Amino acid sequence: MKSMWDSVRAQLFYQWKARYIILLFVFLVILSIFSSYAQYSSLQQKEDRFDATMELYANDGITLKQALAEDLDIKKDGNSEEISNVLKYDYYRVIAAKVALNPLNAPNQIFTSIAILFLPLIFGIYSCHVAFFDFKYGTFKGQLLLRGHRLFFISKLLSVMIMAAGTVFLTAFLSIGTQYLFNMVMGIRPDMRVNYLGELPLQVVYQVVVLILFGIFFFLLTSALRSTLISIVVLFVYMLIVPNLGGYDLKNLMLLTVPKIYNTSASTMDVVSGENTNLMLGYLVAAVMLGLFTFYVYKRDKKRLCPKL
Repeated sequence: MKSMWDSVRAQLFYQWKARYIILLFVFLVILSIFSSYAQYSSLQQKEDRFDATMELYANDGITLKQALAEDLDIKKDGNSEEISNVLKYDYYRVIAAKVALNPLNAPNQIFTSIAILFLPLIFGIYSCHVAFFDFKYGTFKGQLLLRGHRLFFISKLLSVMIMAAGTVFLTAFLSIGTQYLFNMVMGIRPDMRVNYLGELPLQVVYQVVVLILFGIFFFLLTSALRSTLISIVVLFVYMLIVPNLGGYDLKNLMLLTVPKIYNTSASTMDVVSGENTNLMLGYLVAAVMLGLFTFYVYKRDKKRLCPKL
């Protein structure tokens, strides 16, 4: 066990020396800044829409107090909505946007907006480079002689999993700090009375699981293909071009899960609705398929790097 942990620490040290961790940190900072700006822009847009709606209602002789006293019915048809009381709807959207600017709600907001797309992309690319690192610099032979194939392969895989967890925790802390500084610089006074900290542990655990799934898959794909370029192209095509495949497609599972464990009332990114499926079975199938793929790549990698004489 000690030799395994020493090997994992060595892998993390190599990633640090190769500046992969530093670049990952820079991208996460950029992501947090962009998320804070997107939340601020979202509030401005919702306030402008509310003001315009207020003017229309005022022309019809309806006050905000009267509109708030009326019922609000929202009928959904696919990704479209039919709203019975637009002024009341816009009013509550402004309130939700002000709550979203509370720094303590920043993790909830970043994980339900730009991070749902960009975090898997960023960490998928990171995992591809980790998988190819020793082949890029020609150090894999030395690693195999020093540690053996099993220790070499598993320690790199574990380092990816550790970095997945670290990435999620770092994103959560960065989003809080960045939102606080953004509010201070822009003179924003958010609604501080409401926060979603009670749901944060479950949200963080879920994000860690998602990043581990993406990280392991693209680590394995790069290990099998010996090409970061092909793996990264596959990642971008899957995330940006391939539509939601429904069923047990990981993107579909994410689209179904996010509304269940996050508050999406002030999300800055509109996402399509997922197609109903059994979530527990879906994630179980994904885990089993990933386990089988791991076993296959491990055996194939061992045969290719350590052929029997």
